[in-house]
Amino acid sequence: MNTGILQGIGTVLAMAAFIGVCVWAWSSKNKQRFDEAAQLPFMNDLGTDSSDVRSSGTNKIKNSQEDQGRQNHE
Repeated sequence: MNTGILQGIGTVLAMAAFIGVCVWAWSSKNKQRFDEAAQLPFMNDLGTDSSDVRSSGTNKIKNSQEDQGRQNHE
């Protein structure tokens, strides 16, 4: 087998995998599960205000950026 045949087989396999993922993603069996997963960021199970969650997340990002800055200066 030469490299052209191997590349052709790889291309066909990659295309088949891509089509398989597309069929799986657009399957009507998965619609309810994907719809529920799409709503997860908007659910508030913590019992806190969503602005509190956002601000604590922002603080975590700020703190990690400051830590990275300190590591770069050391």
